[in-house]
Amino acid sequence: MSPSKDKPTDMRRDREQALALDRRRILAMTPEQARDAIVDHPYPVTLVQSMAEEDLYLLIHTMGPDDALPVLELASNAQWAYLLDMETWSRDRIDPLGLTQWLSRLLKADPDRFTHWIVSDQADLLQYYLHCHVQLHVREYEQDPAEIGEGYFSDDDVHFIRLRDFANPGDISGQRREERDFFLKDLLKRISIFDYRLHQSLLLASAGVIPAEMEEELLRLRSIRLAEKGFLPFEEAVGVYQALQPEDLRHRRQKPASAGGRPVESYPLPVPSEKPPKNADLFTRTLFQVADGAAFQRLQTEFAGLCNQVIAADQIKVRDKSMLAHVVAKVSGYVSIGLEKAGQAAMDDTPYHHAHLIQDYLLVDIFRIGYGCALALKWQADHWKRKSWFDRAGLKPSFWGEAWLGVLGGLLIKKPLYFDNFTSGALYREFKCLEDIQATRRTLEEIIAFDDLLALMAIRSVAVDCDTFLTCQNLLLTLWANHRMGGTDEGAPQPLVADQFSRFFDTLWGGGRLPPRRLRPGLRDEFIDWLARRTGLSIQDIAGRMGAALERLFQQLESELAAVSAKDIDPRYIQLFLVAR
Repeated sequence: MSPSKDKPTDMRRDREQALALDRRRILAMTPEQARDAIVDHPYPVTLVQSMAEEDLYLLIHTMGPDDALPVLELASNAQWAYLLDMETWSRDRIDPLGLTQWLSRLLKADPDRFTHWIVSDQADLLQYYLHCHVQLHVREYEQDPAEIGEGYFSDDDVHFIRLRDFANPGDISGQRREERDFFLKDLLKRISIFDYRLHQSLLLASAGVIPAEMEEELLRLRSIRLAEKGFLPFEEAVGVYQALQPEDLRHRRQKPASAGGRPVESYPLPVPSEKPPKNADLFTRTLFQVADGAAFQRLQTEFAGLCNQVIAADQIKVRDKSMLAHVVAKVSGYVSIGLEKAGQAAMDDTPYHHAHLIQDYLLVDIFRIGYGCALALKWQADHWKRKSWFDRAGLKPSFWGEAWLGVLGGLLIKKPLYFDNFTSGALYREFKCLEDIQATRRTLEEIIAFDDLLALMAIRSVAVDCDTFLTCQNLLLTLWANHRMGGTDEGAPQPLVADQFSRFFDTLWGGGRLPPRRLRPGLRDEFIDWLARRTGLSIQDIAGRMGAALERLFQQLESELAAVSAKDIDPRYIQLFLVAR
């Protein structure tokens, strides 16, 4: 092919690359700067209409819908339709207030184009809207207009119109009612000027609309349009949370060599550079191994579709970048876990194995593998709880103490979460890596081991006359203290009186009598020996299943009480033992 024939192709590619750079630059600006940059751009219409609908949607909400009218004026009809699809529905029902609000904004943005668009591309929606808000009366030839009733108006003295009241007028402010009335009168007047016969036919057709059937058809068409973006109907979208085993991945269909659609720049999929950012998850690090720009763009489009499917499954509305960032982090985290599990199952530790996985298999399948790991923990926790000793004893999850309660709380909810305990600024967050899964599994197995231990101790009652909150830790330590002080450790724990606890307290420490001190050597072994005799388990079983947890318990005992002398003990501040006041 001659160089002259290549020149138009090169120019088109250069323009597309320049537009892509402008889009990314504008999406990173403040709302005011973005609006000014769009208006001042040499090709503002081309710039706005080249944006993915998801990008424009977020940009408009970042600016504020009422402040973004200059941008709405430049948007394409397809972008308008996407805005209505996202903003005017509440699950499977049309939101009448939201529909009025957004139709009014589009009318203000570009009155002439909106009038033509609403009567042609959105005729069914317009008929449904008119049926809900307009009451039509066709005057008979000899009928006196005064007989028609109050509130009617007409442009031709034949078709009389009255605006209906809202279904729940008490819930609608006067301002909203005035906005609806002004918009409808303005729209009907413009339609009559645009095409009077069309104006008449629309009014007559709207009178015969069956609302339920029309709304169902509009929902069907909306679902088709949004499915192309990854926003599947809830019944289908929730399939993203269906667990998939790593060994089943190779039986799943591989992704096609190419994918359609425009890249969605608002979804912060990292752009390849020299090295990944600090603390990047496995998925992000893997992306930096993808050197092919076309392959990366396909991954970006696929990743945006997966995020949209998760948004649809969670039934949330993402209107700002912070909400979107949460969704992106969630999806990226579970894809990372899925990559780790799939890599382990394949027993392939080659440097580019994960890069091959994300290019060969659908990201949604890798996501399902990752989320399946979290679901497996939840199912294990649910199954254990139904037959657990603590549940039969009528205890609440708070019995397990703050740290273990946090882990259980994250697993016993509908969608499992990782107990982060504000390490990264939140009490709970989504699982981000396989280490999160493994750490949670270790904690859950420790809880189950302690529950099995308590079940073997044949405790008949956990009702105690004590102000201290009952936990697994102070229950075990109090039973042990009862045994060491010559009391009974059978049946139920007996809170220690102050003098009794003071004598027991002095037996815990080795070395000098003055704090700070350390626990007496051999004390841990004595405790484990007592557990073995009480439960019938071997010392090896106890040490193997809960040795680490018992070690942490004694470290906590030492850190909390080593600096306290027996004479200064106040039962109100003792949490590791049940002490009567």
